Amino acid sequence: MKNPRFKANLLIATYVIVLAYVFLNLNTVFKAFGTMISIIKPFLIAIAIAFVLNIPMKLLEEKVLKFMDKSQNRFVRGIKRPISLTITLVAVIGLIIGLFIFVIPQLSDSVSTLVRNVPEYAKSLEAMMTQTVSNDMINDLINQALNMWKEVLQVLGQVSGAVVSQVLDITIGFASGVVNFFIGLILAIYMLLSKEKLTLQTKKVIYAFINKGKAEKIMEIAKISNIKFSKFVGGQCLEAVILGTLCFIGMTILSMPYTLLVSTVVGVTALIPIFGALIGTIPTSFIILMVDPVKAVWFIILIIVIQQLEGHFIYPLVVGSSIGLSALWVMFSMIVGGSLFGVLGMLIGIPLFGVIYTVFGTITNKRLQEKNLLQDNDTNDDI
Repeated sequence: MKNPRFKANLLIATYVIVLAYVFLNLNTVFKAFGTMISIIKPFLIAIAIAFVLNIPMKLLEEKVLKFMDKSQNRFVRGIKRPISLTITLVAVIGLIIGLFIFVIPQLSDSVSTLVRNVPEYAKSLEAMMTQTVSNDMINDLINQALNMWKEVLQVLGQVSGAVVSQVLDITIGFASGVVNFFIGLILAIYMLLSKEKLTLQTKKVIYAFINKGKAEKIMEIAKISNIKFSKFVGGQCLEAVILGTLCFIGMTILSMPYTLLVSTVVGVTALIPIFGALIGTIPTSFIILMVDPVKAVWFIILIIVIQQLEGHFIYPLVVGSSIGLSALWVMFSMIVGGSLFGVLGMLIGIPLFGVIYTVFGTITNKRLQEKNLLQDNDTNDDI
């Protein structure tokens, strides 16, 4: 006869041994975890790409190409998914290529203008220094610079080895990232073409190794997560359109050059949560700087104002409402996620908190309903 108490004690002892090993060998555990993540990184990238591409692909299948389901020809019904995926990929790649076609020539022209104007800038700087600084001060500065040159050479000799090593690491990391991205893209295409089969296989594994009650809860949480993250991506796209439009209106009012180009770049980079608009400001402000330095300053001020509006009003309202969170909880999830996991925490913190908020709200309302304390106007997923 089996002793249940012995089994429970053995399980507790196993947990204690495992925890003790983890705490005593944190470096080894973290190294093994990092190795595992690096191995499965293409699959993680593939999941992320497939999740994002699935949103427009699903829209095409359910709205644009829905008529193909009524066809009597099995081949026509079967090619709906490949056609939807192909249109999605072409649209995304075309958007990226179009952005580069717009931006790269303008950046090239701006750099050429800057190179041509460098001698004039140097003369202006020299004239300004001659007017404001005495000859004795200039001679002292030259002597100090000559004396420091030997020390600079010594420091450069010591740092050069480290710099070369860092450049090599960065180059290898970039090449590895590019390879992982393309592998992930290929895997994502396979995932999207057979997503129903993969979903069914995942359900079979969950129900096979976990009891039915817990398996149903896992599937419910997975469903909520899919809805929240999909709405988050949609809200992010809407916010990018709003920011691009605000930038276009502001630049038009201030009569700035390259209004459409700059607004497009700002809107596209705004797809990156939180910091996207600021990332787009760097190349676009440089383009404007080469045309009119004063307007470049006004452009930076305009972006700062728009960024403040985004962070305090637009982002919490648009993205928060899309996933069912108030502005307060959006700001809370951004702050907590950023504090715990940095930029990655800020990216996934909002939809993840949306999932937690919905699940916790559902559990809370069920408990209140059991106690007959739930009001009639309360929702099932809101606290």
